Parts: sequence; structure tokens; C-alpha cells
Amino acid sequence: MLPFGYALRNLVRRRARTVATILGIAMTTVLVVTMTAFASGLDRASDQSARDDVVVLLGVSAEVDLVRSVVPRGSAETAAASAPGIAVREGVRAASVELHIATRTGDRIGLLRGVTPAAFLVHPQVALIEGTEPRAPFELMVGRLAGTRMGMPEGELAVGRTLRLENRDWKVTGRFAAPGTVMEAEIWTRLDDLMFATKREDVSCVAVRLADPGPAAVAGLALFTASRQDLEMAAVPERELMEALERGLKPITALARWMAVLVLVGGAFACANTMFAAVLARTKELATLRALGYSPKAVAFSLLQEAALVAFLGGAVGTLVALAVGEVALRFPMGAFTLVADVPRRALGLGAALASGILGGVVPALRGVRIPLVDALGGKA
Repeated sequence: MLPFGYALRNLVRRRARTVATILGIAMTTVLVVTMTAFASGLDRASDQSARDDVVVLLGVSAEVDLVRSVVPRGSAETAAASAPGIAVREGVRAASVELHIATRTGDRIGLLRGVTPAAFLVHPQVALIEGTEPRAPFELMVGRLAGTRMGMPEGELAVGRTLRLENRDWKVTGRFAAPGTVMEAEIWTRLDDLMFATKREDVSCVAVRLADPGPAAVAGLALFTASRQDLEMAAVPERELMEALERGLKPITALARWMAVLVLVGGAFACANTMFAAVLARTKELATLRALGYSPKAVAFSLLQEAALVAFLGGAVGTLVALAVGEVALRFPMGAFTLVADVPRRALGLGAALASGILGGVVPALRGVRIPLVDALGGKA
């Protein structure tokens, strides 16, 4: 085998071409990391938003759409007070009557959720990180990614600021986090205030947390809603709601992953172009190595080492760039999520860079050693 130093020296000999290829592979790596992080972020947002012990009581005509669900408030309060199997914390039933609406301020669209104090029992993922929850009329608590969802600077949603929604001024009194869930992109307020501002007499659903999660408890709630036809409600597990959302996002995540594959193919072509140029420029040199006794396999392997080394350097640069960018918040129709270039995504990007280098180096390496020795010594490519 040829020494590794030979492959390394050849990269230094053609500095401009090597640097250009490294930058191209680095861009490939960044794009692969970004696309896979985007797809995994969407999957994570819908998956982590669902709890197995939460069931949502919707209007019977809503299917699995919270915004379209319509339930008379009296029916919702009756269901919250009498549904079986509900968890109780310090004498309070974990049953939250909620109103979900899409609100607009100018050309900015946000997600408003009117809640009762029981919502914090049903959704324990929600944690106050600044200020207080809404206590007085027309106060708001904004999610950490609400600004991203509405396309607004974070400063406009800071605690103490006033936000114009539904033709009324609301005071921001707190900020909350719900890591990895779609709730982080929402704005929460008191149910009574939201119903008054929107002139609504109905609500969207009743979200309940089960005392003993399992199929039997869910079946009990389904039997309750089926037997109480006056309520006109249906019990849907929260995970089923999120799975419906995830099905709607499947084409987007599939497109992101296919784009990552196409970027990988582009990186392979870039590396192949560089290696072809290197082989053509060193035809006599490679033939001399074969004449000195190195086997075609040894020469081809050395060329593959060059391609893999360039790809590794490009992948390392791309991984560092992705790491330096940090977390990026992106919005999608049902909320927002954080795009994180975590360790698995960076490892995948580096692996894709190495794969593009090896795939791009195979054909030039084989081409370089298949030229008849006499022709190669004469400089014929």
C-alpha cells in the first residue's frame, strides 16, 4: 500500500481545488444536517405534544380538529364535572374547558387558547418561566415560540407589553415554556376573557387527564360520551389528535429527507469532479507508481483515501458551522418548533459527507488504474 502521507501531500499540491471541494462538501453537510433536523423537529413537535393520559372531548362533528370543534359551554362544564376516571389534585378535577382560535393582528396569525386554572393540571408540560399567569381581565401568557409563530420580534411579546388582538388590548403578564410541544407557540388567556372578546358562547373542547391511564379508562370516557347524547361530544385520545397532525406533515418531512438525499448526490458529484481532474492531471505519475510495482488496487485505494480525506475535512467544517448556528426556531401551520443540530444530526451530516467522498472517488480511482500502462506512461488519459 502507498503511505498515507502520499495522499495527504497530493491534497496540499492542489490547494485551490482542494479548498473549493472542502467548502462544497461543507455546504453539503450543513444542508444535510438542516434538512434532517427540520424533519426530526416536525416529528418531535407532534410526538412530544401528546400524552397517553390525556383525552380530549370534542364536538361530534369536529373529527380531530380542535379549531373546528364547537361545544356549548354548558355541555362542556357538565362533562368536565361528571366524566369518569378523571385525576383529582388537591380536590380539583384535571378537566380543562378550553377555547382554541386562530387570531390575526395585521398580517400576523397567532394561536389563542382560552383556559381555566385546571389546564395546568391537564398540561403539566407547561411551565411558567417569567412573570405570572393571567389573573386579571384581558391578560396573556405567551409561549416561548409565540413570537416565531406570529413573525414578531420577541421584544414585542415581553412581559409588560401590550398586544392588540381581537380588537382589544391585552397585557402580557407572563411567558411559559413547554419544550418540544406545539403549545410553546400558543398564547394563553382566561377562558371568560377570550369568550367575551370573540363574542363566543361555545368552547372547543374539554381536555381531561386520566387518573389511571389505559385502554379501560379511555373506553369508559367513550362510553360516557356515547351514552350522554345530549352533550354531543366524542372522546378522542390526545395521541390520536397528534397522529392526525403528524399525518398532515408527512409529505413535508418526506420532502425534507429526499432533499437531504439529493444534496448527498450533489456532494458525490462534486467530489467526483475533483478526483477526475486529479487523475487526469497525474496520469503519468499514477502509471509510474504502477511501473514501480504498486498494484492497481494500491493506487486506487490511495485515490480513495484522498477523496475520503477531502470529504472528512469538508464534513468537519460543515458540522462546526451547524454547531455554531445553534438552535433556530421555525414556524409551521399548527405552531412552531426548534430546529436543533443535535449529535445524531451532526453525526448523520458527517457520515453523509464521508459517503459523498467515497462514492465520488470510486469511479475516478477505477478509471485511473484501468488505463493501459503503456498509454498512461505516454500521457494518454
